[in-house]
Amino acid sequence: MTALLADIGGTNARFALLTEAGIGAPLILPVADFPTPEAAIAEALAQLAPAGGVTQAVLAIAGPVPGGRAPARLTNAEWYFETGALATRFGLARVQLVNDFLALAHALPHLDAHDLLRIGGGAPVAGAPMLVLGPGTGLGAAGLLPLPSGAIAVPTEGGHVSLAANDAEQEKVIAALRQRAGRAGAEEALSGRGLVALHAIIAAERGAAVPPRDAAAVIAAADTCPIASAARDMFLGLLAGYAGDMALAWGARGGVFIAGGIVPRLAPSLDPARFRAGFEAKAPMASYVAAIPLALVLHPMPAFLGLAALAGIKAS
Repeated sequence: MTALLADIGGTNARFALLTEAGIGAPLILPVADFPTPEAAIAEALAQLAPAGGVTQAVLAIAGPVPGGRAPARLTNAEWYFETGALATRFGLARVQLVNDFLALAHALPHLDAHDLLRIGGGAPVAGAPMLVLGPGTGLGAAGLLPLPSGAIAVPTEGGHVSLAANDAEQEKVIAALRQRAGRAGAEEALSGRGLVALHAIIAAERGAAVPPRDAAAVIAAADTCPIASAARDMFLGLLAGYAGDMALAWGARGGVFIAGGIVPRLAPSLDPARFRAGFEAKAPMASYVAAIPLALVLHPMPAFLGLAALAGIKAS
């Protein structure tokens, strides 16, 4: 049996084949280079399985998935998905469509110690909810509920909850975000475009003449440019507070895991003690949050671990 796995975000679509030998090398295709998901899947199959043999596909997308035969679309790109049409187009017996963070939630039990950077907290509570969240093109979140009959993953749109401030400086930035976007949802700060917005807001507040930068350029300049450095620090501070809020909302005593495409690139500059303090600043529930284990996911493509579990093909 062979399955096509895909982790599809607003910027890149990552594909790999799953066989009983394991997960093959990934293929990364820019979403903007293909008008439809069918075009990208056709290219992936041509490169990864030119001889055919693929019997099913498990696709994770960055957006809500209604379920059944209802179509789904990427939140940050004009791609639409319909499982029946995809199965017919590619002659597949089964096409499963899931939210990208649901796939990440299913990956949590399969992450090893070397896949994680621990940031304090106590031991995970057996059977307690686990939570994965993370900024990339957007901001995603999903929970995993361990049960004796098997874990249940719960996709959410928690990236769109209102952003909260832990101090006066964050309050000023959130007010500026509200003026820019009409509403300061968490994704307006904690995403690629959010990092760009933070950079622009801080530059305007300080009257600094800096060049426009995309998210990658902000990260690259953060060690040499005071504005980029402040934007990075604001991003990490808001992320720590958001993660702590989500931990409270989920009762995530099984652990909080931060994934996504941005944070691993910031890991070398992250101050663990400062980040942990922002995570725990939840009076009167600070002691509750202090016990919750927190970790960054360093695995380069963790969603494939969850997709493999969903595909039901056991690797040897």
